[in-house]
Amino acid sequence: MEALELGLREALLKDGRQLLEQLLQDPNLSVPHNQTQPGEKCHSQRAKAVQTLFGEIEIQRNYFYCAATGQGRAPLDEALGLLDGYSPGLVRLGCRAAARCGYLGASEDLQALAAITLDGRQIQRIVNRIGPKVAEQLQKQTPALPGEPIAVFYVEVDGTGVPMVAEELTGRKGKQADGSSTTREAKLGATFTQTATDAEGWPIRDFESTSYVGSLEGAEAFGLRVRQETQRRGIARAGKVVFLGDGAAWIWELARVNFPLAILILDFYHAAERLHQLCAALYGQDTPAAKGQKQRWQQLLLDDQVGQVIAAARRRLQKNGTRCRSTVREADWIF
Repeated sequence: MEALELGLREALLKDGRQLLEQLLQDPNLSVPHNQTQPGEKCHSQRAKAVQTLFGEIEIQRNYFYCAATGQGRAPLDEALGLLDGYSPGLVRLGCRAAARCGYLGASEDLQALAAITLDGRQIQRIVNRIGPKVAEQLQKQTPALPGEPIAVFYVEVDGTGVPMVAEELTGRKGKQADGSSTTREAKLGATFTQTATDAEGWPIRDFESTSYVGSLEGAEAFGLRVRQETQRRGIARAGKVVFLGDGAAWIWELARVNFPLAILILDFYHAAERLHQLCAALYGQDTPAAKGQKQRWQQLLLDDQVGQVIAAARRRLQKNGTRCRSTVREADWIF
């Protein structure tokens, strides 16, 4: 049965390619600006290979070239919305698949699910070309129209180092011995809403309410990008705004500038990670006292008693003296 299905699909795709070629080569097809302009020379019936949802097809069209400016144009390509020889439908599917499972995974899924042969590197080039155009369109979008009130609107921002090729790192400071960098920080923002809680009172993220923005740009520009996305999502209708972060200085500054009325919440994982370092500095690495104190202070953090943890740590620091204070400072805790 599977062999029959796959064979039939291939036959249908072949017929689809033939039909598509016939439609695009119709002599009565109206193509805007398909006439020679002053200074141009027309090369008629110039062949063009086009990758489509049905596979590769070939079209014949007029190509106009102006020697004075060194510019060429193919009106049919523009009318069809081709992107480097890829059809709009193929571009859309390729970008959608890449967003879900990366370039290689997208290539494998397109082949398995739609019999589309598109190399991962080809998908990457498509995404790199279409990305700026999508960003431009998002910039032009108007704020969200009035709608239902939003109980809680969440904004979350994070960043991580991404290995880059040498030309992308020129002049960038880093943590290498010579001051250079091997990575750039990729920043990601997520926005979502919450209107309900579970039986124990814990918030439940609204189903399919999350949207994302990402960029390699600086924190200031990225903050504007995140704020614009929250406006598009209707943050103005929110009864409460919550900003989640890992405690990095640039993230809190982004929140202060763009979401000054938001409730700031440090994500617990990073807080517990730093708490482990603090207890090790105050009570000794891997000692029973450090482990016990970490458990007690961790419970206080869960109970929203951050002030008690800071006060107790300061008392311990004062008792331990100068040497311990130096160790705590190296662990990046300031009291």
